[in-house]
Amino acid sequence: MTTTTISGLSKNSLTHSSTEPIVDPHLETTQRYDFKYIEHTVYQLAKRDDSLGKDVRTAIDVIEKAYNTYGFDSIALSFNGGKDCTVLLHLVVAVLSHLKLNVDLLRTVFVTYPNPFPHVDAFVKVSIQRYGLDCVYIPGPMKKALQQYIDGSSKPTKAIFVGIRRTDPYAENLSHFDQTDKGWPEFMRIHPVIDWSYKNIWNFLLQLGVPYCSLYDEGYTSLGSMENTFQNPYLKDDSQPSGYRHACRLENELHERDGRVGTSKNNQDKAIVALKFL
Repeated sequence: MTTTTISGLSKNSLTHSSTEPIVDPHLETTQRYDFKYIEHTVYQLAKRDDSLGKDVRTAIDVIEKAYNTYGFDSIALSFNGGKDCTVLLHLVVAVLSHLKLNVDLLRTVFVTYPNPFPHVDAFVKVSIQRYGLDCVYIPGPMKKALQQYIDGSSKPTKAIFVGIRRTDPYAENLSHFDQTDKGWPEFMRIHPVIDWSYKNIWNFLLQLGVPYCSLYDEGYTSLGSMENTFQNPYLKDDSQPSGYRHACRLENELHERDGRVGTSKNNQDKAIVALKFL
């Protein structure tokens, strides 16, 4: 049997390789997604009365308000293959379809860092195909990269969607809309999933069968570079093929970043507030 490969990784690894998730057959393709289908599944989820339904409704309202305020051409999205950014991207394309905006390519910026996981690189590349992203790769540091992106864009960048959540460092006081801090490139940071829990991030991905980076199948819960990212010790399980349980099995979300080395309360963390990395 022939296995499709992208950037050296099998198609299985770009969706899911473990027994935990089931991918929606409509989303298994490496070709452009049907945004109308995504709109239907996301807006149906928003009708539910549970906490996930409420979170989805709130995110939809924020995204719709953003496009009504700034317009499609003036908004970009920060995407780099992480779980939060993947949820955000899926929500954004659902809203774009609902608003009947004529979408050719979605403006996206990926601020890169040294020694990335090949899994992340491959997932970003297949996501570009699936979601139709006009993705600009710019190496960090963050502040310089953002200024370069804004200066190099043919269209004004008034706002950027960011997949940051309340439990991320220095995110305690953020709202859905926050202007960048003094000294940073000027734009409105939009945080549709700011109040989502770790659990609901995974509930969204798993219940809708949305493909995500395969590293999460192997016990990684927060992704950075290969130098500072390891499997979460709270998921250690020798009965699993990788030696670790799936990321969604993490019971206490306060341990989400326990697989990261040297990332607590430092300058790199402060950069997350400007643009969430992974």
